[in-house]
Amino acid sequence: MRLAWHIVRKDLFRLRWILLLWAVVLAGGLVLATIQSGLSAETYYPFWIVTNIVVVGFQPLFAFGLVMGLLHDDPVAEIDAFWITRPISGGELLLAKALALFLCALVPVLVMFPFWLAHDCGIAQLGAVVNETLLGHFLVAAAALPFALVSANGSKFVMNVLFGAGGLLLLGLALQLGGSRVPAGAPDLVPEKAWLIACLWLAVAALMVWNQFLRRRLRWSLAALAVGMVAGLLVAARWTRPLAFLAQPPAAYSPSLLKGAPTLTIGVDGEKRPTSLIGQVPLRAGASASRRGVTLKIQSVFVDFTGELQVEFSEAASLPARGLAHRLPGAAPRPPEPARYLLINPADKVILPVKTEPAANALEVAAMRFKHVLIRLRPAGSWQGTPPPDFKAWLQGAWLVKVLAPEPAKEARVSPL
Repeated sequence: MRLAWHIVRKDLFRLRWILLLWAVVLAGGLVLATIQSGLSAETYYPFWIVTNIVVVGFQPLFAFGLVMGLLHDDPVAEIDAFWITRPISGGELLLAKALALFLCALVPVLVMFPFWLAHDCGIAQLGAVVNETLLGHFLVAAAALPFALVSANGSKFVMNVLFGAGGLLLLGLALQLGGSRVPAGAPDLVPEKAWLIACLWLAVAALMVWNQFLRRRLRWSLAALAVGMVAGLLVAARWTRPLAFLAQPPAAYSPSLLKGAPTLTIGVDGEKRPTSLIGQVPLRAGASASRRGVTLKIQSVFVDFTGELQVEFSEAASLPARGLAHRLPGAAPRPPEPARYLLINPADKVILPVKTEPAANALEVAAMRFKHVLIRLRPAGSWQGTPPPDFKAWLQGAWLVKVLAPEPAKEARVSPL
C-alpha cells in the first residue's frame, strides 16, 4: 500500500500544473455563470455563450485527458514499460491509478464547494450536487479509459481516439448502406439504445482494465474494444425493445426542499392550498438572497405609465441528483417544477400570485440551474378586491417569494395568509 501511495503522490505532483489549470477553468466557469446571472436580459447573453463554451467544451476535455495523464508514466500497453522492472504488481499499480483518479475527481468538488455554500445549500442539496459532479467526471473518464489503456503515450492516445471515432463513422455508414435501419412504425428508442451502449462500454472498459493491468494482453484488449464498438453500433441500428424503467423522468425537484420549509397557504380556485416557501428576496433592484440552494436576485423593478409592473430577476437552484439513465442522450425530459412566484407585503399580509414568462437560455453549471425570469402584471387585473391606493408604495415593502407544492398548482386567486 505504501508503494501505491508513492505512485499516487508521484502522479499528482507530475500533473500539478494541469490540475491547477483545470481548477482555474472550473472557477472561471463559476465566475462567468455568476456574472451572467447578475446581468439584465439585454446584456447577459455574451457571458452565457462564453460560459457554455467553458463548461461544455473545456471542462470535460480536462477530465478526458487526465486519464491518459495518469497512465503516461506507467503505461500498460508497452511490453517493456519501466514499471515492470520495479517491485510492484499489476494489482498494486491498478490500485494506485484508481486512487489517483478518485483524487483528481475531487478537484471540481473542492473548487465548487465554496460556491455551493454561497448558495446556502444544505446537507441534502450538497449530497445531490456532489453526486452529480462526481458521476459526470467518472462518465467522461470511462469514455477515455479504453483508449488510454491501449496507448503507450499521449500522442498515441490522441491517434487512437481519432481512429476510434473514424472507425465508428465508417461502421455506421456501412450499416446504413447495408439496410440496418429501424423498421417502419417502430418507436425511436434513443434512451434504450443509449443505456445499452453505455453499459456495454463500461463492461468493455472493465474487461480491458482487468486484462491490461493483471494480464497485459494488448491484442485481447484491442479485440475487446473493437467488438464493443461493433456491438454498440449493432445495438444502435437494430434494437427495437423498449425498457420500462427508462421511461421514468428525472425528479423535478429535490424532496429535501420541503423538509422544514415554512408553509404558506394560498387560495387556488376557491380553496386554500399549503405551499412550502423555498426562496425569498426583497423586491428591490440589486437585492439578492439565498435559501437552501435557491438564490434569487432582482435585476429591475419598474412600473410604467400604464400601471404595468415589470420585474426582472435571475434564479440559481441546485438540481436533484440524476442516475446514469437520465444523463444519456434521449432521456426523458425533466418535468416542469411545480413552483409559483408570489409578491408579499408583510405589512398587510396580502399575497399577490404572479405569472412568469418562459425562461430562455437556461444554464446548468456546477449541478445548479441558472435562468432569467420576467414578470409582467397589471394590479387592477390581478388583485382580488380593491388594489392599494398607492401601489408603488406597497411595492417598496414587498418581497418576491418562490413556493413549491407537491402537486402542480392551478391558476391561483389571491387570499390572505
